[in-house]
Amino acid sequence: KISIVFQSSNPLKDNKQEINKESDQSCFCLLSTDCVDTFVHSDMSGDAVDYEAESWSLAVEHKFCKKQDKRAVKRQDVIYELMQTELHHLQTLHIMAEVFRRGMREEVQLDTEAVERVFPCLDQLLLFHHAFFAAMKERRRHSSADPQGHGRNYLIGRIGDVLLQQFSDENSEKMKQVYGDFCSRHNEAVSFFKELQQHNKRFQNFIKQQGNNSLVRRREIPECILLVTQRITKYPVLLERILQYTQEETEERADISKALAQIRGVITAVDLSVSEYERRQRLQEVWGRMENRSAAKLKSGHTFRKQDMMRPGQTLKHQGPLLWKTATGRLKGDAETQTFDVLALLLTDALIFLQEKDQKFTFADQKPPVIALQKLIVREVANEERGMFLISASAAGPEMYEVHTSSKEERNTWMRLIREAVERSVYLLNIKILLFLQNCSFSLLIQDQKICSSLEEKLQVYAALSALSGRTDYASLVEPRLLVQPQAEETPQAAVLLTAAAVTVQDSSYEVNRLLLRESGRPSPRTQQRSHLPSVRVNSLQEQEKQRNLEKRKEEVASARRLQGRLRQEKERWERECQARESQQGEQESRLEERERQCHLEAERLRRERDEFEEQLEEYQQSLERLREGQRSVERERERLESQENLLQTWRHSRQSSLPAVNPHMVIPLDGTQVQFDHHVWTTRASGTCRHTHTHTHTHTHTHTHTHTHTHSGTDGQMSRLKLRYSLSLSLINLHTPLWAPAGYM
Repeated sequence: KISIVFQSSNPLKDNKQEINKESDQSCFCLLSTDCVDTFVHSDMSGDAVDYEAESWSLAVEHKFCKKQDKRAVKRQDVIYELMQTELHHLQTLHIMAEVFRRGMREEVQLDTEAVERVFPCLDQLLLFHHAFFAAMKERRRHSSADPQGHGRNYLIGRIGDVLLQQFSDENSEKMKQVYGDFCSRHNEAVSFFKELQQHNKRFQNFIKQQGNNSLVRRREIPECILLVTQRITKYPVLLERILQYTQEETEERADISKALAQIRGVITAVDLSVSEYERRQRLQEVWGRMENRSAAKLKSGHTFRKQDMMRPGQTLKHQGPLLWKTATGRLKGDAETQTFDVLALLLTDALIFLQEKDQKFTFADQKPPVIALQKLIVREVANEERGMFLISASAAGPEMYEVHTSSKEERNTWMRLIREAVERSVYLLNIKILLFLQNCSFSLLIQDQKICSSLEEKLQVYAALSALSGRTDYASLVEPRLLVQPQAEETPQAAVLLTAAAVTVQDSSYEVNRLLLRESGRPSPRTQQRSHLPSVRVNSLQEQEKQRNLEKRKEEVASARRLQGRLRQEKERWERECQARESQQGEQESRLEERERQCHLEAERLRRERDEFEEQLEEYQQSLERLREGQRSVERERERLESQENLLQTWRHSRQSSLPAVNPHMVIPLDGTQVQFDHHVWTTRASGTCRHTHTHTHTHTHTHTHTHTHTHSGTDGQMSRLKLRYSLSLSLINLHTPLWAPAGYM
């Protein structure tokens, strides 16, 4: 589909005379961007839907999640986060490959080398992480609660074997290589991206257009590269969290622990690769600023040239500015300070001092500026916390250098690194010598084998000649092979074989003489007399040899007895040591068993305490919820009471405002008649519509004990005054106790 869209966009380029150039480029970019978006979206959308939820507990059904314990839920959440972040990492890699890299090739038309400088090892990363994510997806499918593996509910029990396979053996070496290369070239890729953005107009337009792409989400190329370099550091954190919620003493925990150790080793190797690459780049930068004919004369007479700094196996260990001080003062400088800065380079087998002239580096021109590390000694300068002595004890003559750093910490760092480099250099030198000796030994062994082969051929020729002469007894004495064979594993015992050969020759001398006498026949008397002397000499030799053999056997028997005694003593000592070790081992086992039992008890106690704390926490949360509910009900009741109080005050205010005005000069006598009349009015109200039935105690007393009779013989004015008193008394009673208030306000 992508190729079809790109082919259909070619006529737009062919018709540049009819269509504006900018419109042509925008149409092409639009078509290619839409096509790439469709491809990436169709490839990753199916997986993205499965991991839209924030956690596993939200991705599965609520009932299924409630059936699991808390540790299992937390473990599944971490595994879900691992798979979700791995999918996001894959999406980032696909954006880099299918959007940016493809666009740089086909729209910006950059060459392959330039694209690889921005996106190194991108295809290897895609293959690696696709395989990892596919393995985790397959494990999720097998862990699904649905038999066909299509349901939402799943519970991954084993993930350690997948992690261990991904981060060990061949995959581990692949990660070290790919991530080491990618992370090492991170800064170079970002710098080249900025350079393209400044000088390439088509690249600028392409980046602007991709800024509006919804798939890119406003991420630029440097951000994507940074995300890829940071991904490898996320694995140990996730694995530690999975290990935290994994059951103790299980195969799953052992696999996750091994995988965690492997990924940490991978990160260490990647950091080392990045550090070595950066040091190599710095050495390359310094080497590029040196004159082509730069050379330094060593004290041994050899010449150290610029090319020797970049020979195979030469790496930069450390670099930095130093002050080099000579015996007659500082090396060079102004008249006041007399200081001269040199750039010190600590290489694998040498320490080099360079000086800068006209933005170029050259070798320092006083003492030999190149110091071999094999016989270099580092010492502190007395009363100088920033100074150190470098003593070169070479065979051509010792030499001492005094250098100073800018701080005590930097001086200590230089001393530590130089000593480590010296030890490493001596070790490598010993390894080289050992390899040279092994090569020499192997060459000598080959030559010895050739010599032995020639001697064996010579023996075979002698045996053939003896067989042709018809002397089978002589031919039987000739061995067709050598008794001493060259062996590379051990030193041949030639001395023992030669001694045995001498004894054999002495023992067989008598047999040789006897055979000679038998072949020559019976000798004459003169011959017998003449041959008597050799026979006597042979007999004496035989007696001497027998005596030597007897003494030798006695010595061997004595040495064997002494050896048996030593062996017996050694056996007794060994048995005692074994018994002591067995007793110690038994004690240690008993202590370990007791310790294990205590640990189990402590673990059980901690588990019970944890359960109790969890129950208390749940009770506390429930009590807190009830307290909050009570507080809310109290607030509602308080608001209701406040509203009722406001309503009551409003009602009282309205009642007071409805009363008639009272003359302040009027005096209302409260005598017995008024009290009795008030009582009459009160009881009359009580018998009518009034809800109140209580009366004042003194009113009842006056009613039962006093009887007042009044003669109403007055005029009509007196009756009007009584009516006025009655109305005023009724108003006062209504003010004191509101009779017409609602029942809720009383």
